This record gives sequence, C-alpha cells and structure tokens, in this order.
Amino acid sequence: MASIQRIVSPLTKGVAYRAQVRVKGRPSESATFPNKKEAAAWAASVETAIREGRHFPHAAAKRTGFDALAKDYAETVLAEFDEKERMTRERQLAWWSGQFAGLALAEITADRVSQARDRLAAETFAKGKPHKDRKTGEVIPPKQYKRSGATVNRYIACLSHALSFAVKERRLIDRNPVSDISRKKEPRGRTRFLSDGEREALLGACAKSEWAPLHALVLLAITTGARKGELIGLRWADVDLKAGRALLRETKNGEQRTLPIAGRALEALRELKLQNSARSEYVFPQPSGLPGPYVYFDAHWYAALESAGISDCHFHDLRHTTASMLAAQGASLLEIADVLGHKTLAMVKRYSHLVVDHKAAVIEKMVAAKGL
Repeated sequence: MASIQRIVSPLTKGVAYRAQVRVKGRPSESATFPNKKEAAAWAASVETAIREGRHFPHAAAKRTGFDALAKDYAETVLAEFDEKERMTRERQLAWWSGQFAGLALAEITADRVSQARDRLAAETFAKGKPHKDRKTGEVIPPKQYKRSGATVNRYIACLSHALSFAVKERRLIDRNPVSDISRKKEPRGRTRFLSDGEREALLGACAKSEWAPLHALVLLAITTGARKGELIGLRWADVDLKAGRALLRETKNGEQRTLPIAGRALEALRELKLQNSARSEYVFPQPSGLPGPYVYFDAHWYAALESAGISDCHFHDLRHTTASMLAAQGASLLEIADVLGHKTLAMVKRYSHLVVDHKAAVIEKMVAAKGL
C-alpha cells in the first residue's frame, strides 16, 4: 500500500513529496519527488512491479547473471552433496542455465519460470541406447519419454534452492520468484506387483536370457526389494556370500544399507561368482568387457517380459512385488519400510491395504488378551 507525505523544509520552506510503498512480508521502499504527481506515479509503478514480480531494489540483481549465480551455487552449495545427488542437481541446474542464458537475476520473474516449467514438461528425451532387434537385426533407436510431474517438480526444487541461496546468502534478490508458481501434479505411485504365476514365468524367461546374469539380478530384486541402480552398482567387495549379505554403499536416501540374501538369489550369486572369468569388480559387469557396470540392459529385460507374456511391468515393480510378498507373510508397514530402505512410513502407505489381515490378527489378539 502506497502513502505520500508532504514535506516542508524548515530552512528553505520548499515543498517536496515523499512516496512510500509498504507490502506485507517485504521491506518498505521510499523516494522523494518535487511534486505530488511524480511521487504518485513512482509509487504506482513500484506497486505494479512488485505484484508482477519485476521489482528488485538491489542493483546487484541487475548486474549479476543467472550463469554467475549457478556457478557460485554449484561451487558453494553443491560441493557439500554426495556425488550422485550433486551430479543430478548439476544436470538440472544446467537445464535452467540454458533457459536463462544471458539474463540477469532481476529478469528471472515468475512468468519466465512458469514458461520454462511448461517447456520442461513438454520436452522428450531418450532413455537407453540403440539396440538390434533379435529377429530382424534392425537397429532400434531408444524410446522417447516425457518427464513426469514428479521429475519436473524436482527440477523446480533445484532452481528454487539456487534462488533461495541468492536471497538468503548473497542478498542479490529480495524474493524467490519460484514461490509464485505452482508445481505439477504428481500421480499416485504405482502399486503393480507380480502374481505368483507371473513371478515364476519371468524367472523362467530370465534363466534363458541371452544375458545370463539377468536371472540373478531379477532374483535379487524380488527377494531384497533393492532398486535397480543399487543392484547394478553392486561390487563383489561388498558381497559376503558366506554370511549371505551385501552392502549397498550408494542408496537413494544417501544412507548405506545391508541386504540379507538367501535362497535361490544366494545360489545364483554364487554361480555368478564362479563364472566371473573377467574378474570384474562389479557383480553385473558389461558383457563387452568395458569398465563399469552393465547399466543399459533394458533390451534383455523387455525380451524376458515378452517371453514370459507379461505386460505393463517396470523393473521397479519388482520392488512392489517384494512388499506384497512381505505383507502376505504378515510383515508390518514398519518392517516393509525397513526392508525397502525408506526413512519414513509415508512411502509405504500404498501397501497399507495389503497388511489388513495382519492388522486384524493383531487387534484380535489384543481383544482376546483384554477380554474385550
């Protein structure tokens, strides 16, 4: 809200007008003018600029480019993150730098962020590498995907964190424009899990895969609930075949986790160890002999699904399958969260309907014990 005050000099008796603009949650702005008309015009322009997110009282916001902020943020803030998270945020920040190339921080307004957000959601990207069709020999390009609402929101969160750094640490701008835009709607997580018949059909198909280690990988995924990236990055140095344990050093939540390995999965790992003629440090090395784990095994995975007659199944659904089997054996949500490596119960609420029988048995036991 603007106010204009008439000021009379006690020495010269001259008259001036001081305009002041106050907006809740922001420092007030004021300026003095020789006449009331100019004061009113200035106040109106400042109020309009504030409403539209274009008002930056700091001159530094006009001198500092977004690229300079991104560099400062990466060197100061991202340096404290673990390697995986740092690389993810650097990739996201690079995308925003491409959108705001040549712009000063004063020009990064809510409407510009909103337009960039919509471009991000509309873009497509390739996942995987080109591969040959087993029957025709034709080279098939990798599939194109659109970013999910959740992924778009992670990009926005990265930008918001960088701009908050500009507000709180560098005092370059007085307000984060990301706070004025909405996030994309995130769908409820998938709860697709394999039936007993589908599970055995898939394992049978994996046992016949051209990439033999696929069978052990899928067995591990089903029996441990570990994520694809966690298993693919597994090293033999972190596997204890005698104790039936594997240490995951890099996980999504940043904390190390130990996987108990038993049954057919343990047998499959022991066999893999015997077959490790290349003496690779990775449990699932690249068949070509190149260094590093075999990240792009998608063609073998989809071939196994097709052979097993299974549709609408992602590798991550094996993790849901683990949760469903645990629930069927009477595991609580807390136990399921512990196995899957979740810090809170929020992510396992989707399985609550699967543990109804277990909860009913607990209540029946309590009622019988208390005579209720």
